[in-house]
Amino acid sequence: MNVFFNLHTVADGVWAAIVVPGSGALGNAAIIDLGDSTVVVDTFSLPQAAELLKQAAEQLTGKPVQYVINTHYHGDHHYGNQVFTDSQIITTGITRDYLTREPAPTAEAWQDGLQQVMTTLEQGRQATQDNRLQTAFANEIADKAALLKAVPDIRRVTASLTFSDKMMIYGSTRSVSVLTFGGGHTESDAMVYVEDAGVLIAGDLVLSRTHPAMLSGSLENWLRIIEQIEHELTFSKLIPGHGEVADRSSLEEMTRYLRAIPEYVQQAAASSKPEAYWLEQGIPAAFADWEMSHVFGWNFRWLYQQMKHGDEVKQ
Repeated sequence: MNVFFNLHTVADGVWAAIVVPGSGALGNAAIIDLGDSTVVVDTFSLPQAAELLKQAAEQLTGKPVQYVINTHYHGDHHYGNQVFTDSQIITTGITRDYLTREPAPTAEAWQDGLQQVMTTLEQGRQATQDNRLQTAFANEIADKAALLKAVPDIRRVTASLTFSDKMMIYGSTRSVSVLTFGGGHTESDAMVYVEDAGVLIAGDLVLSRTHPAMLSGSLENWLRIIEQIEHELTFSKLIPGHGEVADRSSLEEMTRYLRAIPEYVQQAAASSKPEAYWLEQGIPAAFADWEMSHVFGWNFRWLYQQMKHGDEVKQ
């Protein structure tokens, strides 16, 4: 359909906008038809991609986008907010507070930081012989390059409406629940539950066979949240923050990852072998074919340094 994302019909009146790796859009989005109004969940990393998302939402539903929901504060889920000038933007109070606590960086500082990140990523790409890792690094570099180009045109637009636990949005043909069980992936993570369609839009709390970044939030709370989702929400389809449209099996997969990787790193940190040795062993076989494989290295280094210095993993 376009260079940034592919649209998938997940249920009647519910669509997933799954990003094209390396396009710069980076984080998935979703569209929900409420009958007399339209909801968009997350807005990509690029305003150009968000503009196409807005157009798609209006064409699919025949109505303007009335509500935009941001699942958390990571930029690949809200940099496109500025396109939705006539929409009411919603997120948790904690997420809005996080984004308004400090001013946005200057374009120059942001671009300098991205250049440094791209240099590090390129070093990682050149250092590995693993084809999956090379592809993952190349996609991440391309995503960052697209963002670098877009930086001068991006302005931070934060939520005008916040909630603390749960809010309902009622339309003429369906309602949706916007809810949070707390912070796991970040300090505060929101989800959108379309109960009548059996769809959960999970943000980055639950991914689809994709390595989740574990460098913020709380591992203990993350596991608790997934367990709470399992027990309290009934759905058959899941739209993840990254990866393809999935089902409830992703809950078990995420739980397994969030338990197994810290256990693996704990064994590594307790051994006499250095960090580099363990990274050379590659990704544990159970997760070796997951997407965004370069993120495993980020997770390993972060956990290893905490454990090696006797720190508790962030709770």
